[in-house]
Amino acid sequence: MISSGLRAEADKLPKKPGVYLFLDATQKVLYVGKAKDLRARVRQYILGQDSRKHVALMMRKAVHVDVALTETEKEALILENTLIKRHLPRYNIQLRDDKNFLHIALDPRHPWPRFRLIRKIEKAKNHKVYGPFSSAQQARKTLAFIERSFPLRTCTDRTLRSRKRPCLLHQMHRCVAPCVDGYTDETSYGELVEEALLFLEGRHGELIGNLQRKMQSASDEEDFERAARIRDLIRSVEATLQRQQVVDTDLGNRDVWGFFRETDAGCVVVLPVRSGRMLEPLSFVFDRVVDQDAQVMSSAILQFYSKQRVPREILLPFEPEDSDVLFELVREKKKGALRIGLPLRGKKKKLVTLANTNAEARFRQKENAANRREQALSSLATHCGLPSPPHRIECYDNSNFQGDVPVASQVVFIDGLPAKKLYRKYHIKSVVGPDDFASMAEVLGRRIRRAWEEDDFPDLLVVDGGKGQLSAAQECLAELGADHVPIIALAKARTEKRRGQHDAVDKLIVPGRSEAIVLHDADPALNLLRHLRDESHRFALRFHRQQRKKKIMRSVLDEIDGVGPKRKKLLLRHFGSLAGIRKSTIDELSSVEGISESLAIRIHEALSA
Repeated sequence: MISSGLRAEADKLPKKPGVYLFLDATQKVLYVGKAKDLRARVRQYILGQDSRKHVALMMRKAVHVDVALTETEKEALILENTLIKRHLPRYNIQLRDDKNFLHIALDPRHPWPRFRLIRKIEKAKNHKVYGPFSSAQQARKTLAFIERSFPLRTCTDRTLRSRKRPCLLHQMHRCVAPCVDGYTDETSYGELVEEALLFLEGRHGELIGNLQRKMQSASDEEDFERAARIRDLIRSVEATLQRQQVVDTDLGNRDVWGFFRETDAGCVVVLPVRSGRMLEPLSFVFDRVVDQDAQVMSSAILQFYSKQRVPREILLPFEPEDSDVLFELVREKKKGALRIGLPLRGKKKKLVTLANTNAEARFRQKENAANRREQALSSLATHCGLPSPPHRIECYDNSNFQGDVPVASQVVFIDGLPAKKLYRKYHIKSVVGPDDFASMAEVLGRRIRRAWEEDDFPDLLVVDGGKGQLSAAQECLAELGADHVPIIALAKARTEKRRGQHDAVDKLIVPGRSEAIVLHDADPALNLLRHLRDESHRFALRFHRQQRKKKIMRSVLDEIDGVGPKRKKLLLRHFGSLAGIRKSTIDELSSVEGISESLAIRIHEALSA
């Protein structure tokens, strides 16, 4: 039922271009849209002229409509994109993953360039940037191949400046040691960089030709060890080529877009083609979207190219909404020649069909994963006696070393998926010594007090441990008046002998049940809980190690007479780490600004003790 207030607001809207926002009773933005005529577009929703289920659902929640007028349709398109990113409305398509794509970047202006992974290309001005890669794993595999195949430096600039002798990588023929004079020169190093760039740019014929000439030259000079390394590199490059598919004989750079949709859910795919080779597809699955297909495509293109570089050609499966304005904006971002096409036949049409097929395949894959998560949450609700599958699950874990630097972690899963932005780290403040029960009580107390203030309770708490940890957590909840929050414990795997075999069995401990629940390994609920526990343990252990390392660094340097915060910072900046300071000589220490010879001797003696 649409509120009368919303109808009245819609009747008063101007007949001008701009952006409109539907808001719910809590002033949360449900949907952002643009229109040439704001009144006409909003009234279409009010009058129920769109019969789709999620449109009707959105309009039942909407109680207010806000608008922002613009001079032109172009301004409206830009403002819509900005507001979608700011408010993340539930019923708009959002390319949430675009900021996570990894790229490989190199700064050619540096005398000793190195390849590194970046996420935001706008922070890599004047760099050569390659990507995006659809998965972090693929990006890291590519970078690892480059580092393994081309002996370029991998260390940071700080380490490069601080080194006085070659590292282990040089002894393994994995680095030419530009950090030390006499091992290489800028010309030779530049040749290695060019070879690595040939590989990344797909110019493999040139690369293999160069390597074959180098191998022959090394063989003529009877440097057979070097010739063998180059031969192995050629084989590695050729093996990599066999895994790639050439899809375009004119060696062009283009993005091919694909689209698939079922009701309010679907998938948008981008197939990057670089130097004639198709890279891994980049996919964006969406659901609960009320936009029409042309609107979805328009919004996806604008969001994608606000983060990624524009190639020389873009192929689309159909015309997006407001295509003239949209294409003008994309061309402005390109700052050069750009072709945008909707192919109807031939090779390019086959590429678009391939992209559409990828979109459907990715959607089905995500759909199956979502079904598995639903099964896991339903199974968990059954085992724990919950009225419905838990939306927000939290798990806690402690970490300390013989009571030293005690910390804890809070890991949050939303609908069965890690919500890393909601993870929290805790310093244990009130507990002395290795007391897991007291540490858990402190952390839960701080979390539940915040929950009362913010009215934000979890649907299920999971404690890593047995009955003791569960009882301590229950007492804490009862003291804070939060015994309505469901809580369980997952006891760590223990070896049990069954029919002559030794099996590690995780046990689920639920309040009110005398016996622990032993779930089958194939139970999706158990796999979900294990993922939750392992993530919590990893997060707590990592935080503990970071804090312990800081404490060690503080305690060692701070005890040296004459080393204050400023000098400590200068030493760490110069040598890169405490280990680097320990390895340094008295002469190297005294070469640091502000470090006299007598102070260098004291530092050297303190760290050598």
